[in-house]
Amino acid sequence: MSLSLTDNIYDSQAYRRMPGAMYDDIGPADIDVYGISNPCSQMCTFLANGAFYFSPRFDITRSLQSQKMRVISADDPDICDPDPKFQWNNNLLQIFNDYRMHMCSANERQLFDYAGYAVSLIQGAVESHYAGRYSDIETHPDSAVIAAFLISRSSSMRSGMRFLTRGVDDEGGVANEVETEVIVATKAITFSHVQIRGSIPVFWTQEGFQIGSHRVRITRSVKATLPATKRHFSDLLSRYKRVCAVNLLKQHGSQPGYNGVATAAAAGSSGTANGAGFSEADLGTFYKTMIDAMGLPGSLVAYEAFDYNGEVRGGHFDRVNTLIRQLNPFLSNFQYYMVSNDSGTILSVQRGVQRTNCIDCLDRTNVVQSVISRAVIGEFIRQSRIVSGSVMDAVLDGLGRLWAANGNSISKLYTGTGALKSDVTTSGKSGWAGFFSDASKSLSRLMQNNFQDKGKQTTIDLLLGSGDSGLVCRPVKLYDPYESVVASQLEQELAKISRKDMIHVMLCTYNMHGKPYSGGPLGSWLAMPRNMRPDFIAIGFQEIVNLDVQSVIAADNSNRRTWEQVLSAEINKQYRKAFADKADGEYALVSSEQLVGVALLFFAHDSLLPRLHNVQMVKYKTGLAGMAGNKGCVAAHIMLDDTSICIVAAHLAAGQSNVAERNSDFHTIRMGTRFRRGMHIDDHDYAFWLGDLNYRIDLPSEQARKLVSQGQVQSLMMYDQLSLQMASGKVFRGYSEPEVNFAPTYKFDSGTDIYDTSEKMRVPSWTDRIMYRGKDVNVLSYYRDEIRLSDHKPVLAMMKFEVLSIDKALKRQITRNLYAQRHKNQAAMTNSWAGNGTKIESLIDWAESPIQEKPDMELTKKSTSSDLPPPSSDTQAWWDVGGPVEHIVDASKAPGAVYINPFAPRVSAMDSYAVSPENSVRSRSLSQTRFDDLKDPQKQFQSQLQPQLIDIPGDPFADDGSGVSWEPIQPH
Repeated sequence: MSLSLTDNIYDSQAYRRMPGAMYDDIGPADIDVYGISNPCSQMCTFLANGAFYFSPRFDITRSLQSQKMRVISADDPDICDPDPKFQWNNNLLQIFNDYRMHMCSANERQLFDYAGYAVSLIQGAVESHYAGRYSDIETHPDSAVIAAFLISRSSSMRSGMRFLTRGVDDEGGVANEVETEVIVATKAITFSHVQIRGSIPVFWTQEGFQIGSHRVRITRSVKATLPATKRHFSDLLSRYKRVCAVNLLKQHGSQPGYNGVATAAAAGSSGTANGAGFSEADLGTFYKTMIDAMGLPGSLVAYEAFDYNGEVRGGHFDRVNTLIRQLNPFLSNFQYYMVSNDSGTILSVQRGVQRTNCIDCLDRTNVVQSVISRAVIGEFIRQSRIVSGSVMDAVLDGLGRLWAANGNSISKLYTGTGALKSDVTTSGKSGWAGFFSDASKSLSRLMQNNFQDKGKQTTIDLLLGSGDSGLVCRPVKLYDPYESVVASQLEQELAKISRKDMIHVMLCTYNMHGKPYSGGPLGSWLAMPRNMRPDFIAIGFQEIVNLDVQSVIAADNSNRRTWEQVLSAEINKQYRKAFADKADGEYALVSSEQLVGVALLFFAHDSLLPRLHNVQMVKYKTGLAGMAGNKGCVAAHIMLDDTSICIVAAHLAAGQSNVAERNSDFHTIRMGTRFRRGMHIDDHDYAFWLGDLNYRIDLPSEQARKLVSQGQVQSLMMYDQLSLQMASGKVFRGYSEPEVNFAPTYKFDSGTDIYDTSEKMRVPSWTDRIMYRGKDVNVLSYYRDEIRLSDHKPVLAMMKFEVLSIDKALKRQITRNLYAQRHKNQAAMTNSWAGNGTKIESLIDWAESPIQEKPDMELTKKSTSSDLPPPSSDTQAWWDVGGPVEHIVDASKAPGAVYINPFAPRVSAMDSYAVSPENSVRSRSLSQTRFDDLKDPQKQFQSQLQPQLIDIPGDPFADDGSGVSWEPIQPH
């Protein structure tokens, strides 16, 4: 039976799950006791959680200042371009955005926006408060003289649940990053102040079951972390110009000196002998070290530490004011955004932002942000005297309630429960009721974080397109008649501007036979040639622990942690030995992962670190039909500039005769291993397999040993199972192996150079192999080392290949220029045909059927509306039928009379009245069954924020503010 997602079987009460719940036990299209589960049910539940907002009248993804600055600087100020960082449906709208930018002229883009085809969603909170001459504002709505709005925008860059998403990623995105804007509006002016919160921008993780402690594990060294930290602060500086980092973590009790933290972090160690991890204070110390390592002046990135829990212990919440006094110089310097409602003149711009964090960026952070917000707004009202003292008190009290509601909303998204210390946020003090409420929430968090968050994380990843979902998804295509022409031209242009760089790599695979590091020298195992410095080194281990039942059930990573530290030191030792005084920089552990006995360690030289992006490691089990991890792989996805690389450390099925099982393991790993956005191993530009692939020699042991003793390697290779299987096309199709000129690497008496003398007398074989796939890979060497740590010998390969680097901004510009040229040609053709009475159809409005068109000389097909491919159905996509049809489009139709999207609200997304405090509260929650506007009692006095642009300087963030038209605030 096949079902469409729109099938009415899902509407039956018998098949509905409990509303509001997220289930980890039900996967896509699974069948449960209730019947057939809709694969989109969890997504529907997530989108209806009350935290998604949109506005048909202004760009809710941007703050007021960001909107204004974009209007000043944009080529097409009347066209809305949402901020992808805060646009949660950016992944879903990508094809529409591409269509909009490529296929539409400026007028058509306005029409596209006007029609409301692509509606931006934010996730976060929207709150409002009004104050006036009467305390009962509901009874006297016309008495409101001031309104306050709070909009929180959660970042979509690294979003997820509490213990599953921590720290920073390679692109600079951090967990639980939220931009919160407070807007204050009166008849005369509109005021805006922005703060941000976000996880500490270093690579760290934390286990979920921790009661009474916050032990963490720092997973990368200072040098390996620095590029990501720089990317994070670079994004903040480009948005806000200056940053004051406010760290609320514990400041006492860290390990003696920073050297202990740095040394352990260099190898991703947990930091203590018993594996308990680093303390909260250690994490704060590491954060400060990263800020110092960036080398930026304090005028750009400042750091302020405040031990919140230590300061307020005993209920002394008023001591937060000590932090405000610390921050006063920054608050005064950063200012706020303000605009005159009458003239539209910018009166002030915000020149910096406070970035606040604690361990979760929830409870402590929300309290401190609320205090900062009330301090800034209170000082602004006192200085400007725009309202009376009693109204100011009402506004500040209302802000406390707005921040408390905001804290609850953000906390529910990250942990599943409301915020702790809500009473402190609202009133500045706490009592027994707050204590018991916090205890209840903490217990609820513990249960949800450990038993429900996995399902929620999968849903978030699916929405954002960042997960490795098992759903087989096909990309949706929009009809683009210029695609084939532009694609070929773009390829030619990119060949001119792209940069190619030769990369040298060292790859190694080693089966450790469960032996821990004994402390002895490693000899020449990782020795480097004097004429080649590897840019990165990947080491794949098998049987890094004994494959007994206990290890399979509860994997022990202590051996891996030890090897991380040992190999970090050994690689740098060999580097200095090979290059002596020419050695520049050092190697750092970038990432590592382990599946029972299989482990993969990835090291990179300092010079390569800034060029690495999207490093991701995943595990895939093949033992016991995929249920056990005694066999399987650890695979790494790495973006090096604009080239994708996959490295697979694998351990396939054992046994002399189990060739079919090994083949099956290979194909299972190849097809089943998925990275973000559903990427497979074979989707990469380059792929390398390092592993104990376990393919044997099909000869009696005695005969094989004789050939080995005679050095008859090539004769022995004629009986190699892997070579035979590859020759028949059964495995590793498209892959190559360097020529084998060394003796078999398996099986030895452990710790010796003597092949197996046990009763089994296993056949000497090349079980340990390195395979590669990619364009023009040059193998420099392929050899085994003679170290005696195991019953195997390690196999190593030195290779080099080219990676591609493309200026993405230039690529976008070239693409736009190519499409613009197509529009220009089409416009000329349209004008020519208009005189002949030929009617040309628009890509946007298909309401009227065109008549026969004249062909474009550069297009290969002509068509009428009847030539268009049939629309997609539940079983077939339009582009599967006969291929795309080239089509002529009209770029001359002006936005006008008809509403081409029947579901769009009857209002332009680019209305000049759109961006205003009145309409700020018109954001709509997707969970509402009726999309009523939030109440606004002062519509008659709130004016638009899209004024005539007069006297605006080229650089509105210039410190001296020269050229800005300043007007004094008239007190009431």
